[in-house]
Amino acid sequence: MFRLYIDEVGHHNMKSSSDPNERYLGLTGVIMDIAYSEGDFTNTLNGIQAEVFGRSDFSLHRREILNRKPEPFTTLREEAKRDQFDGLILGLMEESKYRIFTVVIDKKEHREKYAVWQFQPYHYCMTVMLERYVRWLDRINAMGDVLAESRGKKENKQLSKAYRRIYERGTDHVPDRLFKARLTSTEIKLKSKTENVAGLQLADLIASPSCRELICRQSKQQMTAEFGQKVVEILYRKKYLGSIYDGHVAGWGTKWLP
Repeated sequence: MFRLYIDEVGHHNMKSSSDPNERYLGLTGVIMDIAYSEGDFTNTLNGIQAEVFGRSDFSLHRREILNRKPEPFTTLREEAKRDQFDGLILGLMEESKYRIFTVVIDKKEHREKYAVWQFQPYHYCMTVMLERYVRWLDRINAMGDVLAESRGKKENKQLSKAYRRIYERGTDHVPDRLFKARLTSTEIKLKSKTENVAGLQLADLIASPSCRELICRQSKQQMTAEFGQKVVEILYRKKYLGSIYDGHVAGWGTKWLP
């Protein structure tokens, strides 16, 4: 039994799509065996937190890690602690058992391409991700479910409805029978970051560098964040989903929309 943990970077609002800082929305999904995620992986992550912060009763959030506040993230103001934490997290990403998929949508291009009909960007990204997830499950003859970061009452209701529609009707590229055969639930699970779910925390730590690298690649810019470069190197080397034919990542482990 596997679980797809989904985290987002950016937001789905189309009105601000011309703003360079709000032009893109990215979703990253971490696929992990549920028993492993809730057992060994959670224990390892808790061990890292205890070693660096002296406690493990909190969730790791990338934004708070970067800002080094509030408590207990103020610990990372010490250079030695930062280096220790970075090394342990990179080791976790390298050694843990998971696969990932990242999809990024250019909302400005999406709006210009589909002037009359526009797929809600978050739901569009999620559809593409679920298509690859169930195909992967089918490939290894396994079952799974989906857990996404809670986003707000209205957004959660819309997301649940969109997921249910995919499960019941399928998509243009994947028939409903495959979703029904490989997904164990008609409902998407939703949890907030504060609920200390280890799989969601990993997705949170990976999502930003993974999405940023795709944006830089598409816009022919250099990715400058040193830590992010190290994360992406691990992902391309051993974590992204790849083609069953040649291991190619683009279109399988990463996807650019529209």
